[in-house]
Amino acid sequence: MMQPAPIRPPRNNRPNNRPKPYGGAPSVARSLVAVLLCCLAATPIFAQSQPTEDDVKAAYLFNFSHFIRYSAADAPAKTFDICLLGRDEISRILPQVVQNETVDNRPVRVIQFDRAAQARACAIVYMGPSEAGRVDQDLAALEGSSALTVSDLPHFTDRGGMIQFILQNNRVRFAVNLAPAQHARLALSSELLKVALSVNPPPAQPPTSTPPTEAP
Repeated sequence: MMQPAPIRPPRNNRPNNRPKPYGGAPSVARSLVAVLLCCLAATPIFAQSQPTEDDVKAAYLFNFSHFIRYSAADAPAKTFDICLLGRDEISRILPQVVQNETVDNRPVRVIQFDRAAQARACAIVYMGPSEAGRVDQDLAALEGSSALTVSDLPHFTDRGGMIQFILQNNRVRFAVNLAPAQHARLALSSELLKVALSVNPPPAQPPTSTPPTEAP
């Protein structure tokens, strides 16, 4: 079966336009990240030798950072903060995934918060299962911020979230809601949208030019 094309982080302005390498020594978490970059769209989770569902979601959370552009009007923080609302297994796994990592030369931090209002300055906000009864309040508290909101809670994108993890055929996939992302002044890479299970509303397609017809 044909494998999906690898997805690579956007090129930066380094000499030769080479993608920014990951720093630090190799690790299990770093290997998992590399695997997901090469096969971001569909990763098996049930085989014993494969990463768990939570491993995959944690690696997704970090890798989303490579496919987001923030508005120039939003001054970048000195750190790239991935913030978690609610405690679950991802709270334990994600710090291992991002250890010694940087995004645009900013150290990546994982921060646990009890209230969404505390996470307004974060780059990415993940809402865990314990937030099921507070999703609407959490999203309202983040309104006007430039945080990318992510969750695996049912109907998350229908309620105004930006990215929702979905388990399909034993694989972790994700759906994208572009409207709130655009409202938050975020631009999601077309490479990310290509491998999304669904994108709503569909991204605008460039107009196709019609060749001129010859006069009879």
